[in-house]
Amino acid sequence: MATRMLVGVKNFDTSRTAVRWAAERAKSRGLGLHLVHIVDEGMRRAGNAGLLDAARSDVDQVLTSAVELARTVAPALEVTTETRVGDPQADLIALSKDADMVVVGSDSTGKDSSRRHGNRGFRIAAASTTPVAVIPTIDFAGRDGVVVGVDGSPISEHALVFAVEEADRLKQPLIAVNAWPNPVVYGYDLAFPVEYVEDLTEIGNQTLNRALDAVMGAHPNVQVRRIVTEGDPVTVLSEVAEDASLIVVGSHGRGTVARFLLGSVSHGVLARLSAPTVIVR
Repeated sequence: MATRMLVGVKNFDTSRTAVRWAAERAKSRGLGLHLVHIVDEGMRRAGNAGLLDAARSDVDQVLTSAVELARTVAPALEVTTETRVGDPQADLIALSKDADMVVVGSDSTGKDSSRRHGNRGFRIAAASTTPVAVIPTIDFAGRDGVVVGVDGSPISEHALVFAVEEADRLKQPLIAVNAWPNPVVYGYDLAFPVEYVEDLTEIGNQTLNRALDAVMGAHPNVQVRRIVTEGDPVTVLSEVAEDASLIVVGSHGRGTVARFLLGSVSHGVLARLSAPTVIVR
């Protein structure tokens, strides 16, 4: 059983919010916190020992600041640090095998979805066998609720189990969302009959009810808000999560070659990052 959360610390500005978020969760779950910075091995290959030494010195200061921040959140928290030279993404993925969760920060503010925030979070979330949290640089004050996408698949069932447990831990409502997009027929402007919309709404409600019935018995005190609506799932989930504490979506592994393909919904939600986002398998 994993006893610690793993935080990939890139730089303090990007990682500050992630460290604070991870420390709070580790404290509430009785876990330790392991802060890791991986110096890109490209510096070693370049043969500039002075540059590598300078990078390590900077990293030491970044990790010291991160530890101090974690201590302000949870003074008694067990915090360890590690610096290594290697492939930042591959090494973090390897380390995640022994972690309860891997957490990385993002420079996203949750309001500038048109910007590309790099693929570090995407690749780690796609390849890791443990849940991955990507934390945007936003103020969480006043946010409430754990949003989860539910479509009846085994992947979404795993996401729902995780989301319910987090809602229970946070003492916040669970917001279960089922969104179904209208099919696009290019070249035609189709108005779908009312009966069609009503049928899909009923199917969505049945899907939510079945999924919730399977997990809510173990969490009777969690309040549930159900949302069934027509719309692009990424857009709906991201908009619902704008005022939420957390959004949880499922993903899948596809073997050694295509394992970096998250799936369109999880990838889209990560691209927008309207809230702290956890990807689970």
